[in-house]
Amino acid sequence: MPPTMDPTTSTRAGAPLAITIVGVLSSLARHPVQLVLRRWNWKAAVLSAAMRSSIFFAVNLTSSLDSAISAVLTELFYRAPMVGTLAAVSQTFRRVQPAWKASLMIMVALPALAHGIEFAIHSLRGTAKLYESVAASVGFSMFTCVLSYLLHRRDVLIVGEGSRPLLVDIFQLPGELFDILVTKPIRLLRGTASSRDKA
Repeated sequence: MPPTMDPTTSTRAGAPLAITIVGVLSSLARHPVQLVLRRWNWKAAVLSAAMRSSIFFAVNLTSSLDSAISAVLTELFYRAPMVGTLAAVSQTFRRVQPAWKASLMIMVALPALAHGIEFAIHSLRGTAKLYESVAASVGFSMFTCVLSYLLHRRDVLIVGEGSRPLLVDIFQLPGELFDILVTKPIRLLRGTASSRDKA
């Protein structure tokens, strides 16, 4: 696929192109191998499998140790392949403008798909605390999907062109998370307060 067709790297005069959601969806439909399979996000797969397995273990441990271990094994079986694929899709949306539209898409569409698969697999496996486990996982997703997308916009935890080793990303995470969760909100609040003062 020509570089100009890639919504994650396309530039004009050295600046990222303004990519639309429709444009990204079109690119994904026309180039699934290039944008999804070749960019299967192993970083997201490893981190998500570790975190989600912990959630399912903790929730199902109240039932029994066997139930907790079974839930963990179920998570490890399907979580990594699924999340690696969904993260590749999320990475493709990272240049979409305006960013809030992409954030909404990532926060709603991808978790809905992921948790539908999650519920079906754990239901078939007979996970003891099915509804409690999925509810905890959904709550976790609402936060982490947008956070992951915002990190992708900063080229953190991406794969392919422009990516860095996982350890470099991990060491960069504290500063990036502090900026996203603390510094940016403070700047927005200060900007809002200044606007009100001027009014």
